Amino acid sequence: MATTTMSTLGGYSITRRQPLQRIEGAYVELLHTRTGARHIHIDCPDDNNGFAVFFPTPPGDSTGVAHILEHVVLAGSQRFPVRDPFFSMTRRSLATFMNALTGSDWTMYLFSTRNAKDFKNLLDVYLDATFFPRLSEDSFKQEGIRFEFEDPADPKSGLRYKGVVFNEMKGALATPGAAMDRALGRALFPGLPYEHISGGDPQEIPNLTWEQLRAFHARHYHPSNAHFYTYGSQSLEATLDAIERNALSRFERIQAADAIPDVKRLKVPTAAVEPYPAASGDDNSRKAEALTAWVTVPSADSFRNLAMKVLSEVLLSNAGSPLRKALIASGLGSALADGSGFHDDYKEAVFGAGLKGVAAEDAEKVQRVVLETLERLADEGLDSSQVDAAVHHLEFEKRERSNAGFPYALRMLFSSMSAYLYRGDPLTALEFDADLEHLNRARVEGRFFENLIRAELLDNQHRALLTVVPDTELEERQRQTELERLAAIESKLSAEDKQRIVADALRLKADQEAKQNLEALPTLELTDIPMAFEDVPSRDVEVRRAIVEFYPQPTNGITYLDLRSDFAALSAEEKDLLPLFSRVLTQSGAAGQDYVQIAARIASHTGGVGAAAQVQSLAARDDYLQSFVVSGRALDRNAQPFIELLTDLVARLEIEPKRLKEVIAEISTRLESSLAGLGFQFALLRAHSKLSSEGAINDRLQGIGMLHTMRKLARVGEKDLGDLIARLDLIRTKLFRSDALRIIVTCEEGMIQPLEDLLTGLVGALPPGATHAEPFKPPPLEVAPEARTAPVPVAFNVRIFKTVRYNHPDSPALLVLANYLRDTFLHRELREKGGAYGGYAQAGVASGTFYFGSYRDPNIARTYDVFDQAVEWVTEGEIDGENLKEAVLGACGDVDPLESPDIKGRREATNRSTGFTRDARESFKHRLLQVTAEDLRRVARSYLTLAPAAQTTVAGPDLVDEARKERPGLFEVVAPV
Repeated sequence: MATTTMSTLGGYSITRRQPLQRIEGAYVELLHTRTGARHIHIDCPDDNNGFAVFFPTPPGDSTGVAHILEHVVLAGSQRFPVRDPFFSMTRRSLATFMNALTGSDWTMYLFSTRNAKDFKNLLDVYLDATFFPRLSEDSFKQEGIRFEFEDPADPKSGLRYKGVVFNEMKGALATPGAAMDRALGRALFPGLPYEHISGGDPQEIPNLTWEQLRAFHARHYHPSNAHFYTYGSQSLEATLDAIERNALSRFERIQAADAIPDVKRLKVPTAAVEPYPAASGDDNSRKAEALTAWVTVPSADSFRNLAMKVLSEVLLSNAGSPLRKALIASGLGSALADGSGFHDDYKEAVFGAGLKGVAAEDAEKVQRVVLETLERLADEGLDSSQVDAAVHHLEFEKRERSNAGFPYALRMLFSSMSAYLYRGDPLTALEFDADLEHLNRARVEGRFFENLIRAELLDNQHRALLTVVPDTELEERQRQTELERLAAIESKLSAEDKQRIVADALRLKADQEAKQNLEALPTLELTDIPMAFEDVPSRDVEVRRAIVEFYPQPTNGITYLDLRSDFAALSAEEKDLLPLFSRVLTQSGAAGQDYVQIAARIASHTGGVGAAAQVQSLAARDDYLQSFVVSGRALDRNAQPFIELLTDLVARLEIEPKRLKEVIAEISTRLESSLAGLGFQFALLRAHSKLSSEGAINDRLQGIGMLHTMRKLARVGEKDLGDLIARLDLIRTKLFRSDALRIIVTCEEGMIQPLEDLLTGLVGALPPGATHAEPFKPPPLEVAPEARTAPVPVAFNVRIFKTVRYNHPDSPALLVLANYLRDTFLHRELREKGGAYGGYAQAGVASGTFYFGSYRDPNIARTYDVFDQAVEWVTEGEIDGENLKEAVLGACGDVDPLESPDIKGRREATNRSTGFTRDARESFKHRLLQVTAEDLRRVARSYLTLAPAAQTTVAGPDLVDEARKERPGLFEVVAPV
């Protein structure tokens, strides 16, 4: 902004403006004078500009009205009356993030982009969508819920429910974590919106009507309820002017929606039991979860919120945290329960602690461990060094400006959102310096956290013991209830009613198939695409025969470091142990210290240390690197203890049987409780494993192969772990040798020399030489199509093809083809018509693969038919020029992801070793612009009809049985996941 003295800006009053030194910017708070809309702007030099608008949308039932409305809002508006402007814009944009989210009591529409024209385009579309949506009845039926016959044209084929959200929530609610959320909301917040499922319960979604949806929008989506957020270098004046012209000028102030009241506090604790779907053939005796949870402080109170965050960090954040340690040591369970930790996404924040992998009858015992441990800590006091470590973690997060996983432009919003939504002070929540000073003063005065434990937990009777239990008949009961309900409805339908349902279905299908006129939607042109990639400077240094690659970047005083070694020479059995070794390496003792002391060092001196086996595709040939990577980050002032810690881990690791048993149990339990959420990952990796060695090793490291290895290890008794410990230690000595180590460092320029000196000690602590053995590369698995059953009422379907690598001339056309098929055919056939939450085509230009996939899909056989039809559609049909342009645009965005200083060094190091040079990437991007319609037809024929394909389905047993009856020979049912 040009001036700091103005009190108004356009139609807004500036209620506060304050410098934000850490991002060289300013915080600006505004209030729209006429409507009462609120706006926060983070003014800073970042070119990745962010926008969000969100509304309080507390549900009054579990019909999913807020969630379904989120979908329907993005299905056409007054200025942009096309069927799906949101999905259309995803292919007409270079957005670095673009989505909409439904929380427990809010709905948000958000995006970020580095392109100024793109920002304006997306802003126009999002404003019109949220404030002036069409909310058509057909969009409600497509996205939410509708009646349709199994064969839409045949009223004798059986009445069914259809709808994207209906199927999405069937999959989303099939996990133990979702059951815990349900139990928590009902037990701790009776009578409030949180007792309902804001995403929608499939048993209640059919009760929602189109008229109720429209009324909900009229009440909640008004500027008087709106919270706006912008971030970055874009002109605030221009953005506010666009919001005024395109939305706010057409409204007058109304009374804002009522705030959610505080919950009426319980006088005695309560309890609840909630089932979740489980497979009938498994041993489910120890697959329950038990959580003790409290309603604690107001989420809008930034100081009390910070205090509870620190306390939660101290109690639960790492293996050495006292409450977590006590829970695991009890032997009642093997991993922290879903819901453990501090959650400020309710008006009043929740703290929970408990275990998963427990026997249901032991729930009270788990609660006793929680309460007795808290009592002891309140009496004896917390370890001040653990409190210091928790404060250090918060300070680290505040300093780090990373786009890893989620754009920083939007992270800033989420860090202050509770205060913003619930009428607290967003700036204090964002900066928290004053609150931290207050906290430190309170600590000096004595027993602050001990008193907090008593006030908010031990003496707080608003507590619930929540138990989620496996139920092998739940899914079938729900399915039968749904079918009986439909049969009852169908029995009362007249012939005219049935013909109307058929007519509605055929009309909706015709509308879905109709060619849309997208001329009203704004778009980028191919000339708007930046073609050059940024240079990433580097400096290579040899330290005692190990190679250190320094990548100087403006990291805001943080050092990022990777230790990379080649695991190709490990045996097949040793590679199968790498997922376990990855966890053991950072969760065991070392150098004479136990795992609790090592955990304390990690918390006190770093921003986190992790390890993983990575398979990295080569650009030019059908091969891959096998890299084991230890990654860490630390403030520059902690460089020495950080390097010393890494040295102890890789050179002086000490694995103790009891601790190893705990780590194995925790990994296994977390995997078992996540099966419903891992269905697509398992299907994709297993299908890929049938085509190449690269796919086979990835399945063993991350997929069904890894799951089966962990199940076997979980059956080994503690007394029999000696051989496993010896094998894990042998893996360590093979991986970490001075001659074979590659060290990647991204840091400030001034840190290069000090780090070089410190790394000399690390390399010197390792044995010389390198492991010499024939590299083991597993062969592909059998190509036969397979199905795996899982306790989930939807399907995940994958068909994958072997294609060509990045440097091959056909690779750009395959990437464009994937975008073209996904956006113009699969979205329509799988999501709009079929009701799947997601329909995908993806070209693995690095791995030389191409796959079709569906996510949370109610269909199996039909979906594989759609995969067949997709190839025929592109090879035999007309290719639309505008859609082709959009596919090219999307492909260009795919190859130029958002980066930040912490990412740039690591990515450049990987590019150097795998052949993805700057010249190769720029050549690839230029070739994308030259892809023609004939190229799409040619590569589709060459690679999707003539090349070998593999397929895998992970789905509920009922869906698998139906598919086998409908299409014998579609796949072999191998076994449960």
